[in-house]
Amino acid sequence: MSKNLQRLLFGKFCSLFAASLFTFVAGLTVLRETSSGLQFALVLLAGTLPRILLSPVAGVLSDRWNRKKIIVTTEVSSAFILAIFAGYATFFPVHTMHYMIVSALLTALSTFLSVTLMSSLTRLLDDAELQRGNSLISSISSLSSIVAPMLAGFLLAFAPIHLFTLLPLSLFSFAALWNMRLTFRVIPFTREESSPSLWTDFQSGYRYLFKQRVLTTLILMALVLNFFFIALEVIYPIILLDHLKFTPFQFGTIEAALGAGLLLSSLMLALPRFTIKRPLMTLFQSIALVGMLFLSPLLPLLDIVPSNWTFGYFLIFSFTVGFIILRSNIPIQLLVQRQTDPAYLGRVMGVMESLAMGIIPLGMLLFGFLSDHVSLTLILGISSFGLLVTVSIGFFHLRHDVRAECSEELTSLETKKTSTSAS
Repeated sequence: MSKNLQRLLFGKFCSLFAASLFTFVAGLTVLRETSSGLQFALVLLAGTLPRILLSPVAGVLSDRWNRKKIIVTTEVSSAFILAIFAGYATFFPVHTMHYMIVSALLTALSTFLSVTLMSSLTRLLDDAELQRGNSLISSISSLSSIVAPMLAGFLLAFAPIHLFTLLPLSLFSFAALWNMRLTFRVIPFTREESSPSLWTDFQSGYRYLFKQRVLTTLILMALVLNFFFIALEVIYPIILLDHLKFTPFQFGTIEAALGAGLLLSSLMLALPRFTIKRPLMTLFQSIALVGMLFLSPLLPLLDIVPSNWTFGYFLIFSFTVGFIILRSNIPIQLLVQRQTDPAYLGRVMGVMESLAMGIIPLGMLLFGFLSDHVSLTLILGISSFGLLVTVSIGFFHLRHDVRAECSEELTSLETKKTSTSAS
């Protein structure tokens, strides 16, 4: 593992863990002190909306400005915001509005950091290490989502909020120090003339994106797929908590199994043995499998799965879905990073993140409404069908590219056999 990748991973871990700690504590504290679902939802919205709105802007600026300075500045600014919050909380009472403001600011900075960092991987890592870098970043994200809530809940029981905030503040500071040591490679490419207008730059990136047939297909597929994935996120808790009467602990354990599946899959893909040689084929196969699994949560409701097996059944289901989903995410990242001109990579990443996050509120509202008026079987059935149709259309549109992948792999294998025989 190169030193650059080590620095990148340690900085990313500190940053993600710090953000996860504060996000969990903000929501938990507001819910505990106000007992208001609305105020809790407002804090969550404050931590989501800036990412939707600012991702395209972050993409444009990452293509215009020095990426290393953006990365370091966002980490330092996050630490500074938490320092101000900790100082204020020491002397004054903290209310929901304060948590909303801090969450929104941290999410805004995190958006610039995420888009800039992901669009910089081709300049931080060589092509042979690109899959490992993407996989290990996903591992860190999964690990922080599992460990941060447990650690935050434990520490918050013993420390007031102003003292607790010192931990994520310190982590952001460490992330800034590690990111200062990143070494960016110079990649030759034809840079377009910088426009004085951010909007013009955004339009040029958008035009570039939709001239690339493979990238356009992948992004439109991701938009539709994320929409149908939300159906499972909305329906799953309803089935477990309302219909099957699982306890909150059981539900939390099942959610953790999803994270464990993501973590194991990302760790495996970081190994050379599991290098993805055909990203498009891997992507289509993984999404098709998830689409076929969508109806699985309904089996216990139909008494097909015995009641004493349901907990273990859902543990296996969540773990499997998490494992397969990551095998669809990594190929998309690899294809975008490898096929995008470096001059436009930030803007392409920004558009992808904005579309992926922007569809979430719409999907949650729609499927949340439908769950009160329509059969859960019908919702998951339509979602499963939608996933399979989307995969089929995408595969048909990119069938020549899939064949080209297979041909390249066969050629590579024959070349290796020839060189081995000659030696």
